[in-house]
Amino acid sequence: MYPLPNRDSAPTTDKAESYLRGGKYRRSSRTKLIFFLAILSLVEAAALLILFIQLALSEQENLELTILEKNQAQELETLRPEVEKLRADVASLTASRLPNLARLEFDKVIPLELDYVKNIVFTVAGKDSDKHYEYKIVMHNSGLSLIHPEVDILFFDRVGVQVGLSKIGFHKDGTPNLNMLERGEVRSFSSSVDLTDDAKPEYFRVKIHK
Repeated sequence: MYPLPNRDSAPTTDKAESYLRGGKYRRSSRTKLIFFLAILSLVEAAALLILFIQLALSEQENLELTILEKNQAQELETLRPEVEKLRADVASLTASRLPNLARLEFDKVIPLELDYVKNIVFTVAGKDSDKHYEYKIVMHNSGLSLIHPEVDILFFDRVGVQVGLSKIGFHKDGTPNLNMLERGEVRSFSSSVDLTDDAKPEYFRVKIHK
């Protein structure tokens, strides 16, 4: 008798091969996933390391800036008395050399009481390169006759060098105008100050022509 063929052997072999191929595919997919996750972990670790280094450098720079600012502040505090003394010495020297000068203060009514000139106020307008100086001077004719105001306002820097001049009662060509101050009249005159070479005035003097 001839042996009967096993009908179940072929399908069983196919199933085994299919199972082996599926197992290999799953192992290959798992390996790729593990590799991908490992690469991703390395990238994240590198990014975290770079961020940590940047933060450390930033904190170091901030610490150095803080120390530098503190040292500069201490140096300024140390030099402040010397600077104040130097300013006082310059002011004293200027006052002794030119005793008729007055300190120029801004946004403050400075009493003068020079004949019919009563007071003056200085202001600063604009900023940076457009900065300029202005004044308003008040006059009062308390006499019985008319007065023709003829006044010079002279400006000086911190060492007493004249840096500007403003004239009241005159035309630009230097000839007297016809603006009269009547009996009992109070009037204010305002103008800007022309300074030489953008100088900074620190003193002034009011001179009345008689």
